[in-house]
Amino acid sequence: MGLNSAGSNVIHRVWARIDLDAYRHNVRQIVCLLKRGAGLIAVVKANAYGHGAVPVARACLQAGASRLAVVNVLQGIELRQAGIDAPIQLLGPCTPEELQPGIEHGLTFAVSSIDEIAALADRTRAAHQGPYRGRTTRVHLLVDTGMGRGGFAPEDLWPAAERIKTEKTLELEGAFTHFSSAEELDLAPTREQVGIFRHLLNGLAERGVRLRIRHAANSAATVFFPEAQLDMVRCGALLHGLRGWSASRDTLQLRPTLSLFCRIVHIGKRPAGWPVGYNRTHVCARESFLATLSIGYSDGYRRSLSGRGEVLIRGHRCPVIGTISMDYVVVDITPLAQTPAGLPEVGEEVTLIGSSTDGLERITVEEVAASSGTIPYVITTQLGAHVERVFVGEHSGLTSPNTEMELRRLEPERRVEVVPLHPVTAEEETRRIAAGA
Repeated sequence: MGLNSAGSNVIHRVWARIDLDAYRHNVRQIVCLLKRGAGLIAVVKANAYGHGAVPVARACLQAGASRLAVVNVLQGIELRQAGIDAPIQLLGPCTPEELQPGIEHGLTFAVSSIDEIAALADRTRAAHQGPYRGRTTRVHLLVDTGMGRGGFAPEDLWPAAERIKTEKTLELEGAFTHFSSAEELDLAPTREQVGIFRHLLNGLAERGVRLRIRHAANSAATVFFPEAQLDMVRCGALLHGLRGWSASRDTLQLRPTLSLFCRIVHIGKRPAGWPVGYNRTHVCARESFLATLSIGYSDGYRRSLSGRGEVLIRGHRCPVIGTISMDYVVVDITPLAQTPAGLPEVGEEVTLIGSSTDGLERITVEEVAASSGTIPYVITTQLGAHVERVFVGEHSGLTSPNTEMELRRLEPERRVEVVPLHPVTAEEETRRIAAGA
């Protein structure tokens, strides 16, 4: 249930159920994978991959994550305004307009150019006047080791670190990189990136730059490249039970966190030869019972599922027929007429992602993604903002906003200098990792 703008009760036609207990379980599964005291940065960008940033952020901190990560300043401000004061890491460069609000809300910046360092220092100096004088802005160096979409080139890393050291308003806390293909079966590209990054970190250490937090591993690298875990790892969709690879490649016991539902708004009987949907892409081969569902591509149910998707009605799979339109989907429910319960009624609940009541049938995010020719993350992040998120397990564990004190009580402060980096060349480091050392 929810309220419309006039304050009256309305029943949502499309809603997603988010299981925060399942999410906490998944967080703990990942924390158990971490080696040598590494910590977990929970990535909650894109509204926590479409699941709801604030409830998910609180749940992951309760379950053992040390920090949060987002892509832009507005995402970080949303968390701060919800009372979350855990460290929040930006994962990419900011526009000039984002700098000051990001500073004022205590976000940790990712810098990838000298100009950005200078602008951030100047804005920090302007923002921290009067009683705020002397405060610094934490920054992490973003290093391009083979992703190619941003960050310092390897040869520019030391000049950047040196520049930050000259700025009294900035605190160089860490450095990180992004892997391009850690989920792929070919391990060589990621091993090369790991070698380059560790070589660069060694170079900084030789010059006296000691970083508190070094992070490189995304979800896939956390699972398949433990040598890349360093001080912290960054996991996002994996915490929702979503993988970018076959589940048979790991032993994780993850639980899905998202289910998606809508309602039947019309049931009709049509003769053989009757067309269905725009452009008449489906013609009934027999007399058919058709159900119209209260969901469409404006809600995030992808148009590419036309004629390919399936939904669950009373525990039975029913095929999507015809072209999916902006607000409606049509499914063939003819076989249900022969079941003991018979045809459903208008207003009944339909499961688009999730399990049937008896648990015998399930439509996964991965299945929907495969049917629509995309990856699981696209399915959840493209759910419309107007799709109601209903959270279950929201009040398990801590119920108040997480403070640093609560985090320390949940889990002792992790020691971050945990992986000794010995001075070697990038080529030597890559060979060592390939050999399994």
